[in-house]
Amino acid sequence: MTQPKRIPQRTCVACGAKKDQSLLIRVVQGPDGSLSMGATGRGQGRGAYICPSRRCWEKGLKGTRLEHALRSKLTDENRAALLQYVSTLKESDSNG
Repeated sequence: MTQPKRIPQRTCVACGAKKDQSLLIRVVQGPDGSLSMGATGRGQGRGAYICPSRRCWEKGLKGTRLEHALRSKLTDENRAALLQYVSTLKESDSNG
């Protein structure tokens, strides 16, 4: 009898909800300090997961939650890029 495939779980750095990895957005800070956002967990560098809702992103950027998870300070350019990405998200999520 085969076992069902395990689905990786990750925790949102803003709201603390545990969800399937595929339902969260990964923010990756590369070795050169640049940020990239995407749904895949394949980016090289330090990563953090956030729910795809505007509320979680604003909460993560308001304090130091995202900086703490990435273990570095966000530059003004990185913060501006993240805020621009936030403007493309929906208002809120059902669980986040």
